[in-house]
Amino acid sequence: MKKQSLSRRSFLKKGTITAASAVALALSGISISPSAWAMTLTTIDNTTGKSLSAFCRTLYPHSQLTDVYYDACVESLDAKAKNDPALLKLLNDGVKTLNSHSQHNFLALSAEQQLIVVKQIEGSPFFDQVRSHIVVALYNNDKIWNLFGYEGPSFPYGGYLERGFNDIDWLPNH
Repeated sequence: MKKQSLSRRSFLKKGTITAASAVALALSGISISPSAWAMTLTTIDNTTGKSLSAFCRTLYPHSQLTDVYYDACVESLDAKAKNDPALLKLLNDGVKTLNSHSQHNFLALSAEQQLIVVKQIEGSPFFDQVRSHIVVALYNNDKIWNLFGYEGPSFPYGGYLERGFNDIDWLPNH
């Protein structure tokens, strides 16, 4: 293998070209679409994962959140199911139940129709398991807190009494 030495001049030249390219790309308006991100599943198959993601959005619908955040919740369910065959069976059977209540394809339904199907299985072990997992997995994600106006925990900053107690601006004044 041929060893290449990098001189200061060539380093600066390559760095300048890279920086200029990054600026040009940013100014052109080209960006990576959030939908380009794909779930990384090891235990659950992709179709089941997509159905679970749609199920999660139906349970906790937020228009300001992209599917990436719901997909991350499904990835954490997938990680739990890797070591828990009973959970894996529950998830697979639950998605089959969603599909059977929706004429064989839960993903093809509109959001309103998905909600009707989800209400039909409310209280089932599948519903309860996924709901209880997702509420923690979704809302403990510090990347979405700012989208909801939550500034994060106050404990490291001395609590709310001295910081943030009365700084919300979205409540009406009465």
